[in-house]
Amino acid sequence: MQPNDYAALSEALTGWAAQADGVLGLVLVGSTADGARSPDAWSDHDFFVVAAPGAAEQLRASSAWLPPRGTRIVLHERDTEHGAWVVFDDGHLLEYAVFTPEELALARADAYRIAVDRIGGLESRLRHSLEPPRRDARTAATRLHRALLVGGGRGARGERLAARRHLLDAAGALLELAGALPASGTDADALGPRDPHDPWRRAEAAQPAIAAELEAALARSDLGAAVAIADLAARVAGSAPWWPASLATAVRDRLAAGL
Repeated sequence: MQPNDYAALSEALTGWAAQADGVLGLVLVGSTADGARSPDAWSDHDFFVVAAPGAAEQLRASSAWLPPRGTRIVLHERDTEHGAWVVFDDGHLLEYAVFTPEELALARADAYRIAVDRIGGLESRLRHSLEPPRRDARTAATRLHRALLVGGGRGARGERLAARRHLLDAAGALLELAGALPASGTDADALGPRDPHDPWRRAEAAQPAIAAELEAALARSDLGAAVAIADLAARVAGSAPWWPASLATAVRDRLAAGL
């Protein structure tokens, strides 16, 4: 979507929210907020609608309320209790969630901008949404090594697709661990903003060295890739107090023995 078209849809949504019955607010989320990260040609529209209890369910269940934009909607599908996604015939994606004021405690975002506030106080109600989820680092580290052990075994048998599925789990756990550490304690160059809710997002900008090694290993998805991820994990997090050193050694030795 071209920048002018993107901005026009954001403005149309804002205008709709400012006057629609039962709508109490509109919150633009992620790059749609157009803050630290401006939308590009591949950006979808992400937003929260704050609605009165009597209007919320109808907004979740239907796309009839969306402002017209000269293109046809080819899909509207409810995918969560509060949210849905929409695809237009030009391929533009729109993802939204509808919350009543009482449900705003469930909202999560990595960035937001309040476009419409018809009840007052939305900023204070949404501040919590930027807080990262609580994660247990030791559990993530043990999960990483379990995935490496299973994925490495699949790779050793030549089951590269099955191996990749498990190595992706290991890579996700490693990105989670790297995000939990201070930048100086990892291979991360901390060149970009991390997403507090999804460690995969913008990993190439936030942790370029780690991302490059993970990408190379996942492209192989063999036993050697599992060893490479194990070594990378040890470099990144091996000095942390929660690091399961005995488990890491046992898994790494088992994988290396198969090479």
